Amino acid sequence: MVNMSINDREMEVYNTYTILQVSVVYNEEVPRFCFHEQLSIAGNCRICLIEEMKSLKLLIACATNVVSDMAIFTETNKVLKAREAVLEFLLINHPLDCPICDQGGECDLQDITNLYGADIGRFYEYKRFVLNKNCGVFIKTLMNRCIHCTRCVRFAIDIAGIDILGVVSRGNLMEIGFYIDVLINSEISGNIIDLCPVGALTAKPYAFVSRS
Repeated sequence: MVNMSINDREMEVYNTYTILQVSVVYNEEVPRFCFHEQLSIAGNCRICLIEEMKSLKLLIACATNVVSDMAIFTETNKVLKAREAVLEFLLINHPLDCPICDQGGECDLQDITNLYGADIGRFYEYKRFVLNKNCGVFIKTLMNRCIHCTRCVRFAIDIAGIDILGVVSRGNLMEIGFYIDVLINSEISGNIIDLCPVGALTAKPYAFVSRS
């Protein structure tokens, strides 16, 4: 056990916990996109940045283990400005189609942008276009909305045991896709719909039926 504090709340926790796990246990709000309790840690969305008094840089809560005498703050001006910048990058190529998106109303990106996002956009270029994938009869894809959290990739590899999804290319050309153009052949593939934090993967039978 180690002694630490979050937002001046003193606590004693297991040294195997990450900062994000501690924040969940003690109801301290830290946003996340790529982190999921049942999946391996990726640490690539960077929205869970927090400030630690002894660290010069901000830390990602999902991949940083707690140590003794840690003093963590989740809502400082530095943290809020960093989250605003991360969201600005995520929204560069994300389409503003919330009114017609089936994920609208239960979308993590929508909620977190409402809390931490900027009130203006500074991006005036064309948004990129990504072709949709054919994932079978259950999963409807709109890959323009993808924010590359890689939850679907890690679920396919770690849980479903199918090694067909992955990250293709780099930089502005980066996208989630198949290495070889095949259908997702797994009896638990529909769980990817619930894992996706945005509207990139939604339920095909449910599309345009009703609103959440």
